[in-house]
Amino acid sequence: MEKPDIQYLLDKIDTLIIAPVQNYLAALPPESMYLVLGAAGCIALFASLLAYLLLRPSRKKKTKGPETPQDFTSFFKKNGTIMDIAAAGSHDKVLGRAVLTQLTEDRIRLEIIEGTGISTLSASAEIMLMFPPEKIGSSRVNSCKSTILDLECSEDGCGRMTLTPPSDFSQIKRRRHKRKRVIDQQFIRVKFWLGTPDTDETSFADAAPNLAVNSYDPRSTGHEENQVINISNGGIGVSAHHTLVDSKFNINDDVLINIFMFNFRQKIFKPYWYAGKIRTIEEIDGKSYRLGVEFTMSGKIHDENEQYIDWSKI
Repeated sequence: MEKPDIQYLLDKIDTLIIAPVQNYLAALPPESMYLVLGAAGCIALFASLLAYLLLRPSRKKKTKGPETPQDFTSFFKKNGTIMDIAAAGSHDKVLGRAVLTQLTEDRIRLEIIEGTGISTLSASAEIMLMFPPEKIGSSRVNSCKSTILDLECSEDGCGRMTLTPPSDFSQIKRRRHKRKRVIDQQFIRVKFWLGTPDTDETSFADAAPNLAVNSYDPRSTGHEENQVINISNGGIGVSAHHTLVDSKFNINDDVLINIFMFNFRQKIFKPYWYAGKIRTIEEIDGKSYRLGVEFTMSGKIHDENEQYIDWSKI
């Protein structure tokens, strides 16, 4: 491969660029030179500022994620990661939730924040811990396995558990249904009643709802700030003021649900009926709670007067 002729290139640049510019400047009247020099100075200043903004180091501190399986325990403790707990081999049946509070070389300690089914476990049982996806190298993981060394339970429930260090990190499929975040609240209205679909009558809908979202009832107040967070074919998540949730709703409560959703094709609100269970209750900001509700049955009105519903399992 021949080397480029540098002198030839320099001569070309001088002939095609530098010389024409010099001739153009020489032809300008003397009074216009100040404008040319001022414009050149402004361009140079702008270019310098742009280069500074592009090349300056970012001040934003990046949170370093775990790089090896051994890093995860420290990462979980530092970030207060909430982990779902299930029996090994049954990750779809979450028994509770916990955060890691202590760790040593041979064990970790978890504080149980929600444990509706953890009391069914026993010492030496193998469990699965599930958490938001993280990367190890080029792979993403969202679960690991551990063995119970000690479980502290009382009549009020389980409070703490001691486990072996986590192992067998892997990526598992957590959800069957894709969630859709609700941005515009004006297109969805939801009402909840505590109860079960033990009859096909719709008389429960005549009562004031236990919780209303974007669907206000003159018989009850305080529902104005409630919002729908997300919805899927398998359930719905809503936020509600803490006064509407405390001592009124509990994990595994049965609820009947009416959802009015706007149909953009038909330009009308259409009603949808569901029965479900409250699966999660989480404090959001000290003023409100997030309720996660799983749909267990769907209903369809089967008479003109809308007094009867046909229920079918999902």
